[in-house]
Amino acid sequence: MPTTRIIDRPARIVEIVWAYAATPDDFDRINDEIKRFSEELGGSFDVLVDMRTVKAFKPELQAKLVEHQKAIKLYGMKRAAVVTAGSIARLQLNRTAKQSEHTTETQWDDYAEALAFLKL
Repeated sequence: MPTTRIIDRPARIVEIVWAYAATPDDFDRINDEIKRFSEELGGSFDVLVDMRTVKAFKPELQAKLVEHQKAIKLYGMKRAAVVTAGSIARLQLNRTAKQSEHTTETQWDDYAEALAFLKL
């Protein structure tokens, strides 16, 4: 099951850990939680997205992923550092980022490096 939490309040970093078995309801729940976290963090935050266990989202979730990316931008996301383990996930993310006009996403192979980038 996907999870989200604030991992660094001073740096205003929210973490999302996705799972391949994510459902449309999971996207809605994560969006609601991020909206609440945004309010707690003053309306501006960065996101560390952990997709190391996701090769790609199921095709029926593509539209939900685009909606999710648009929503969290509206909630105040400034940058996203996405940790992936495969090229298929990266291709999918590149496609959905274009559809959601999300231009501040970077992709990483290493979780620690992605987190360090967001703390700069």
